[in-house]
Amino acid sequence: MRLLVIIIILLFSCSTISYTQPTSDKLIRKGVSLHDKGRYQDAISYYQQALKANPSSMSATYEMALSYLHLKDYDNALKYSTKVINANFKPLLVDAYCVKSTALADMNKLDQSVKLLNEALERCGDEYLLHYNLGLSYFKAKNLKLSIFHLQKAIEIDTTHPSAFLLYAYVLSDSDRWIQSFLSFHFFLLLEPNTDRSKDAFGEMYDIITQKIPANSPRLTPEDGIDRQKIYDQLRTMQPKVEDQRFQYAYFEQASRTIFFTLSQMQNDTRKGMLWDFYVPIYTEILESGYFETYCRYVSVSYFPVSLEWWNNNTAKVDGFISWFEDGQGSTVDNEDDFGDDSDL
Repeated sequence: MRLLVIIIILLFSCSTISYTQPTSDKLIRKGVSLHDKGRYQDAISYYQQALKANPSSMSATYEMALSYLHLKDYDNALKYSTKVINANFKPLLVDAYCVKSTALADMNKLDQSVKLLNEALERCGDEYLLHYNLGLSYFKAKNLKLSIFHLQKAIEIDTTHPSAFLLYAYVLSDSDRWIQSFLSFHFFLLLEPNTDRSKDAFGEMYDIITQKIPANSPRLTPEDGIDRQKIYDQLRTMQPKVEDQRFQYAYFEQASRTIFFTLSQMQNDTRKGMLWDFYVPIYTEILESGYFETYCRYVSVSYFPVSLEWWNNNTAKVDGFISWFEDGQGSTVDNEDDFGDDSDL
């Protein structure tokens, strides 16, 4: 009889555990869905219910921290992210460090944010998000040199995340490295061509190639072996005389071609670094692919309505470019005109 009672208790316990876990997971999924819609307080109520069902759920704890961060409730964001960190919950450890460091940075506790992220690197190893967040914290602290270092590390680890390229572009611009900033904005727009921040990024990039730089400015001195004065003079001679988007687009395309071609001609085995090992080979390949105009239309769709119109009217070229890019480049077409009629500028 005693054995039967024990079996019944064990069966009841197992059924309770199996019931609690799916219930908790379902509540978390509902909360995440609400979070993604910007309903952060509603999301938190579901995470609280999930924690009642399963008090040890680190997933619910982390999601609480993230939603509180979006609500700018930094004390609670710190509280719940610290719980995940202290629990050493590996699946969400890096993310928890990022939430906690962001909360600290937003509270203007930049030294603590940097210290925490360096601790995270020692504990978790080289992770894209940790280096990115370090780059962001150093940028806010106006330490541009270390910001550049960590953003480059983030990009080396993962070249598919647009945010690193976007922040890298801004940091380079603030460091007066405007040509490399221009290239980084380009790559961000290649990864993320048509969002709200894409339009802002394109505007910043366009300002770079239309800026008026005073004579003898440090911004015209050589940059990593690039004769910036020569490129600047070339850009000045081709700038549009009227503020019409069709002429502005044409100038953007011509300026991009000029910068890409100039850098490709300078490429050799002695030049090292992200500029020469990453950006220049990619843009040289795009320049020689036969899809250069299509590419320029692609990265400018958020800014120029004429580019979006062109994109919609030239589906064959678009499909060809996308296939070429997704296949890892390496193949070219003889002439873009083979893919149908161009619309006018």
